[in-house]
Amino acid sequence: MAQSFDVIVIGVGAVGSATCHHLAKRGLKVLGLERFAIPHAQGGSHGNSRQTKIAPYIGGPYEGIILRAYQLWRELIAESGQSDIMVTTGFLDIHRQSEVSSYARDSKPGEVGFFEKLDLLEIRNRYPQFQLSEPYWAAYDPVGALLRPELAITTYVRMAMQNGATILGNTQVHSWQATSSGVTVQTDRDTYSADRLVLCAGPWTGKLLSTLGITMTANRMSFGWVWPLRDQKDYLPESLPCWCIDDDPGIYYGFPMMTDVPGYKIGLHWYGRDVDPDNFDRQPNADDEELIRVGLRKFFPAANGPLLGLRTCLYDHTPDDVPIIDTHPEHDRVTLCGPLCGAGFKFVPAYAEAAADLAATGSTALPIDFLRIQRLLESP
Repeated sequence: MAQSFDVIVIGVGAVGSATCHHLAKRGLKVLGLERFAIPHAQGGSHGNSRQTKIAPYIGGPYEGIILRAYQLWRELIAESGQSDIMVTTGFLDIHRQSEVSSYARDSKPGEVGFFEKLDLLEIRNRYPQFQLSEPYWAAYDPVGALLRPELAITTYVRMAMQNGATILGNTQVHSWQATSSGVTVQTDRDTYSADRLVLCAGPWTGKLLSTLGITMTANRMSFGWVWPLRDQKDYLPESLPCWCIDDDPGIYYGFPMMTDVPGYKIGLHWYGRDVDPDNFDRQPNADDEELIRVGLRKFFPAANGPLLGLRTCLYDHTPDDVPIIDTHPEHDRVTLCGPLCGAGFKFVPAYAEAAADLAATGSTALPIDFLRIQRLLESP
């Protein structure tokens, strides 16, 4: 007879681990199933650092999500005692356009979403590490922060298990079925049943939902760490915020140096090629290094030093690059949470809370209408 639970969560990466935590905290009997170790470097929730910020999302559909996410990150830190999950560094958003809609509104000190607009001279005076020329300008969000993905995942899993959840790593899901009376999940270990199922499969979501006729893709991306040639102290959190720079062929992004990972991290968004998440070359190569070297030579020549590490990861995408948080259109006992479309880690606690709400009660107070799946089913 299959072991029985209230909710089974498939995928215990960032959003899956958080969903397990939210559900277990409510007293539900939860099973989390992860095909790899926890945490792992096979998807998109690794690399020691992620960025978060508030200012760009105020006035847009993500406003309620990012504000709730910040609350929940702080609650997680308070409950767990893991203060390093979110390190406030500020966030510097550097653009070439004369006007960016996210920053077209007025902003006053002390209000939610406050940011400073910095012209090129102000950037150079405050952050001489950047080599920039006209027409660049920046928006600085003082509450921008560095998030620690592996620490967040392990903390969510630990707290979920302390609240009674069962979490199984290195467990391959072979199939799942949903009926009017419940769900069944078959794995390489055993068969499990539950009242509800939550799919948090990241880059593998497309394979799990292929029958819906929605094309989801996974992109191979890379990032790396280098040792600055001089003035290493200028790349520490007290001197440098998290940042991104609008450029061709994508957006360069980076983080100040942290004590537990040697080097200055830099990557490039949105250049990746589509791959099968189960069959692609994960090994970083010379082309991956050259992508970050281009950004270093152009914007940080003083940091263009010895390579300390390269890694690959996967971004996952829907056709409109907006995540899915919703009840499955064909199975009301199944909740969809993902893919997160390459920029979702900052929203993880709120996405997971919404998924837990849907699984537990069928509805959520969080503003997720723009994340509903129907928009994709109606697309031509």
